[in-house]
Amino acid sequence: IAAALAGRGRRVRTLASRSPSPGGPDIDVRPFSFDSPTRLAEAFDGVDTFYNTYWMRQGDASGYANAIARSSGLFDAAARAGVRRIVHVSVIKPALDSPYPYFRAKAQVEQALLAGPVPAAIVRPALIFGGDAALLQNLAWLLRRMPVFAVPGDGRFRVRPVHVDDVAALCVAATDEPAGHVVEAIGPERPTFLELVTNVRDAVGGHARIVRLPAPLVLAAGRAIGAILREDLLTRDELLSTMEGIADSDAPANGQVALSAWLADHAAELGTHRTGAA
Repeated sequence: IAAALAGRGRRVRTLASRSPSPGGPDIDVRPFSFDSPTRLAEAFDGVDTFYNTYWMRQGDASGYANAIARSSGLFDAAARAGVRRIVHVSVIKPALDSPYPYFRAKAQVEQALLAGPVPAAIVRPALIFGGDAALLQNLAWLLRRMPVFAVPGDGRFRVRPVHVDDVAALCVAATDEPAGHVVEAIGPERPTFLELVTNVRDAVGGHARIVRLPAPLVLAAGRAIGAILREDLLTRDELLSTMEGIADSDAPANGQVALSAWLADHAAELGTHRTGAA
């Protein structure tokens, strides 16, 4: 998003826990000040549009409650500073009655945003790839090294991968959409999960034998590997929600980058390192 805005000649400021990577656009970096609403509002002084990407990948009920409270604090700070517009990055199919805390919390944040005084738009991506997106990068890392890779169930549940640049373009475009605008970020391809894994394995030259196992066994294997790597590779909610089709959509594609073409172009570097879950 920052690169897309900088390409339009816009000045960019970010709230971050660490500085952006070198080589990116010239960005004014400010620290998060969740413990001080006054300082948090000061960080928004002079800001026209706030693109909110703040979130956490996983957590328990109290962790997501904290993420909801912090998101509301960001919206309040933006309103106090006179921000004209908020564009919020959510997730596909959030629901207040979802059985999964992640999607319930995302829905609560959307509800708080749309009830606030600042006109807002919402972009809902499904499975993001490109850049350093963790899921595909870590999937490729495993497929480069594992002799066997387990797919849950029959692997026929579908996903809608969308490139990070397409998500960014939709966020920038949403700046000028009417208040309350909501759009799903959808890529042009709709592979099954089994096809996704097979395509990534073949692209990176892996030799893993792909087997189908019940979801509990896949989770157990993921926990075992994660314990060795000291990283949560896959959570129960991530796995079950994907199997239920939450990462799929019947909406028409609005992304331009096809995963298959991107894999062919980036196979050499894909999966050469793991990406943290933060």
